Amino acid sequence: MAKTNKAQTTLKFIGGINKDRIGGNCSVIEHTDKQGNTDVVMFDLGSIFTPYETGFVAAFPNVDEYFDRIDPDTKVETKALKPVKALFITHAHEDHIGALINYAKMGYKLPPIKTSGFSRNFIRLAFREEGVSEPDIERIKGGETIKISDNMEVKAVDVSHSIIDSLGFFTKTYDEGKPCAAIMNNGDFLTEEEMPVGKSFNKDSYINTLKSAKSPVLMCLDSTSTSPFGKERIGFEQAVENTYNAVVKNNQKSVIISPVISRSVQNIAIDMEVARKLGTKVCLDGKWLTLVKDAMFLSGFNDFEDVLYKGNLKAYLADDKIKKKYVVCTGAFAQGLENYEYNVGVDEISPIPMSSATKMALDLHPVIRVDQKVLVLARQRIIDEINGKTGPKMLQMLAAQGATVVMSPSAQKVGNFEEVQMQDSGHVNATAIKTLMKDVKNNIKDVVVIPIHGNPNQCADTAKAMHEIGVKSHLVENKEGVHITEGKISNIEPKVTPLTWYAVRSISPNPFSDRDVPLEGLREFWEVTEDYESIRKICEVANVRRFSPRDENYSNSHKFLEKAEDMPKREKMKAKKSKRKSTDMADIIKAKKGKRR
Repeated sequence: MAKTNKAQTTLKFIGGINKDRIGGNCSVIEHTDKQGNTDVVMFDLGSIFTPYETGFVAAFPNVDEYFDRIDPDTKVETKALKPVKALFITHAHEDHIGALINYAKMGYKLPPIKTSGFSRNFIRLAFREEGVSEPDIERIKGGETIKISDNMEVKAVDVSHSIIDSLGFFTKTYDEGKPCAAIMNNGDFLTEEEMPVGKSFNKDSYINTLKSAKSPVLMCLDSTSTSPFGKERIGFEQAVENTYNAVVKNNQKSVIISPVISRSVQNIAIDMEVARKLGTKVCLDGKWLTLVKDAMFLSGFNDFEDVLYKGNLKAYLADDKIKKKYVVCTGAFAQGLENYEYNVGVDEISPIPMSSATKMALDLHPVIRVDQKVLVLARQRIIDEINGKTGPKMLQMLAAQGATVVMSPSAQKVGNFEEVQMQDSGHVNATAIKTLMKDVKNNIKDVVVIPIHGNPNQCADTAKAMHEIGVKSHLVENKEGVHITEGKISNIEPKVTPLTWYAVRSISPNPFSDRDVPLEGLREFWEVTEDYESIRKICEVANVRRFSPRDENYSNSHKFLEKAEDMPKREKMKAKKSKRKSTDMADIIKAKKGKRR
């Protein structure tokens, strides 16, 4: 621990500013005081959606210098060079949490995690689903401040996004009680309208938080949708109306299928409201949707209870009392389609993970058969970097079986499908970010923006927007850092070593191979270049299947949380369109058991 002349805070980007792919979000704040004491905290640890041709199903940032590890094969322990005191998670989307389970399987010891109630519950359920021991996760609320040391504190801030219970984090550093740096990481966020579920962004509260800093403010801004040519938002009510009209226009269809991003609750709420207008019930289909439902239940969100069908999909389709069937299922990104086709495909118990909609497209779904009675609402637009190939193919396969497809407008023209805008992006657009930052500029004397969560072009769009309103910005890349010394950005630390990622290869059992692979399959972990070229194999881990896809009870995975008293108390939620009760989690579990009897 060597003394230094000046205290220094460094914001370093490990992932999330990628040259061509969405995801892998991760950043680190390191603060060293004049005595040489260092505090390190991390924000998010997500996966990248890799191109199928790489052979990898996901990649995530290489942060091995920050975590201790015990090699699962050799049992050799290595210590972190820069141990992280806390890992703050903004929200539970895969590009922000997708590396957690993978790191745990590789033998890394995750630091204590701080996140919102819903994100905490979802992560716990996901770890149990994968048969992995849960990490240490503490639930924190917007407005709560976590003291890391005398020299660092992190305040949670409520923000809006397509997933519920999202947080931003405002970090302030000190030296001998004097302010050094103030850094706002918003995660993915929206600023414009009220969210249909949970809390919404509050500009006044947000700006007051920024004003509490006694030093210049560095802001990390979501750049996913800041293109000046992007579509303006239509809002929740108009999205509901557009979707409802698409259903009414095809009123002769008796089965509606809506493939969604399972954790984008604010967009799933569109389907729920349309179902209410139709006077029908919704059935959820797909593992990740049921995990989201359970995490919502455990977190006190019951917005959809009145419209959700309580039985399984087979019973739902056979229920004569429900004339208009409305199935909300996994599969907005056609997960598993290319993997299946390239592996020649097997029968319906294939270990290749496939979304519900993908199974329907391949005519492998154990319950649903697509025909002329089906209307497919492809509300999630095609995103070239994620499902630019598989999305259109899946929709065409569904149409080939007789379904009518209505899709949201996309850069790609898919067949002759009718296009109707049925939802908004979950990210702030150029108009809204400029409006917000004008207000920030009027209230904060010195603010500098770092565009994140986007490729170089997207980040450049954010920088251009900031230039137009007179706000300073700096463009950085992964592995680059920003030094703040004596309240000023002293320099941009360049990338000095090549960027590498960790990547996962899924190995499915193959009857024609000599390799011994269990039914659940294997995961191979590799270190790769940013072009996904293999550098070295790190380890190999067998999958663990906690719930059988054929088990009708696997959707009740919350029952497997042994310590219900551990779970957070149910929050009092502001009523939007329905009244909600506020009870302890023990009462919720007790009531649930009573209903089952």
